[in-house]
Amino acid sequence: TTQQQQPTMASNTVSLTMKPQNGSIEPSRTALLIIDMQKDFMEVGGFGESLGNDVTKLQRAVEPCRRLLDAARQRGEMLIIHTREGHRSDLTDVHSHKN
Repeated sequence: TTQQQQPTMASNTVSLTMKPQNGSIEPSRTALLIIDMQKDFMEVGGFGESLGNDVTKLQRAVEPCRRLLDAARQRGEMLIIHTREGHRSDLTDVHSHKN
């Protein structure tokens, strides 16, 4: 079992245990960017799998991303950005692989 470590905070800096090396950030000068955490990219039967990707491996990223997002929200000073794929209601902008 691995033990989850909480970030340590000193003044405006948050020290993080990371790989390949530890580091620190200033939350007020840092953005958390979460990209393509959508069913179509992450789940079996979606577009990501249709491209030949083994999307089952992506599931292990969900919980660490959720913990990081929760911590950023709790701290309240970090910019949080989510990207999402969206299409026109008539689907004229949908990639041909999705039709």
